[in-house]
Amino acid sequence: MSLKGNKIIKPEGTFIDFNAIAKGYGGVDVVGEFLESRNVKNYLVNIGGELRARGLNKASGKIWTVGVENPNFNGTQSINKVLSLKDKAMATSGTYRKFKIDADGNRYAHIIDTKTGYPSKTNLLSISVIADNCMTADAYATAFKAMGIERVKTFLESHPELKVFLIFENDRKEFETLSLNGFGEN
Repeated sequence: MSLKGNKIIKPEGTFIDFNAIAKGYGGVDVVGEFLESRNVKNYLVNIGGELRARGLNKASGKIWTVGVENPNFNGTQSINKVLSLKDKAMATSGTYRKFKIDADGNRYAHIIDTKTGYPSKTNLLSISVIADNCMTADAYATAFKAMGIERVKTFLESHPELKVFLIFENDRKEFETLSLNGFGEN
C-alpha cells in the first residue's frame, strides 16, 4: 500500500477492514440499547467475546461473571482471569487467532501499525479494555495492541476511566499479565 496525496493505493486483490469497532458498536451496544429500550434491566450481551453487562445475573442474583481467555495459538481455550462486570462493557483484541507464520517463523497478525502500514510488532498478545460502552472498549483494545505496553501505560495516566488487562510475552517467551487502572477490581 502507498499514499498518493490523500488517497490510499492498494495492490489489486487486497482490502482494508475497518472493523475495529464493528462488533463493539454494531453488535453489542446496539443490542444492549435495544434491550434497554424494552425496559430490560438485567442482561449480558456477548458477541464474539465483546461484552456489555447491565444489572445482575438473575439466575444467581449476583453481578455478571466473565473471563479473559489465554492467548493460545493452538486454538484451545483456557481462562486467564475471571472478573465481575456490572453496567460496563469489555472488549478484547488479540493476535493469537488471526495470524500467519512466514518461512522464517515470524508471526504476522491482522492489526496494522498506522505509522508503518505493516502488522504491529509488539509483545502484546491480548488486550482487554473495560469502558462504559463496547464501541469505546473495542476501539481502544485494538489501538492499544499497536501501541505497546509503555505507550499504553502513559496514555492511561490521563484516562483513568479505562480499565485495561494486558497479556504479553516476555523475553523467555512466557506469558505475563499486567492489570492497569484497577482492571478486575470489584
